[in-house]
Amino acid sequence: MHPKSIGRSIVVVLLALLLPGCAINSEGLVPDEPVKVSRHIAKTVRIMPVAGGRDSSFGREAYITNEKFEVALSQALSESGLFDAVVTAGNADFNLHSEIITLSTEGGVSPLYAIVMQYWITDPATEAEIWRRGINSRHQVQWNEAFAGGTRIIMAVEGATQKNLTKLIRALEESELE
Repeated sequence: MHPKSIGRSIVVVLLALLLPGCAINSEGLVPDEPVKVSRHIAKTVRIMPVAGGRDSSFGREAYITNEKFEVALSQALSESGLFDAVVTAGNADFNLHSEIITLSTEGGVSPLYAIVMQYWITDPATEAEIWRRGINSRHQVQWNEAFAGGTRIIMAVEGATQKNLTKLIRALEESELE
């Protein structure tokens, strides 16, 4: 095999290992199992557009887009059964706002990902804030959980986001919302 062909083959293999780092999807951000709740809030909630997210770029830190987080948030809340209904458009009893405050990755062979979210609920009729919580979560993926570094980073992002959504559902479950 010609040295140039070997070099090209190595580049192709390296790109294949790194490309998954850009492939964060909404489904992976949702907790693997629906969060079980012990109480039901007999109201509907509308997921308002998420703020603070951004696209990942090849070779840089992994980020979550507003749209992907909104889909994951809606799905996690719906699957929990905490509210009568979770909607993304139209009228509801509550409006749930969310903002991605901080996303950070400590790289290396065992990446640690942290996400800080701010959530608040408003009354749609008055826009008065009736509940607010900042939630922060972290997830580390060990070097032996996946061969490719890009895959480990995706796993860290997904794990931290799943933990954040679980903490949100627990906080809403324990809230005084009626």
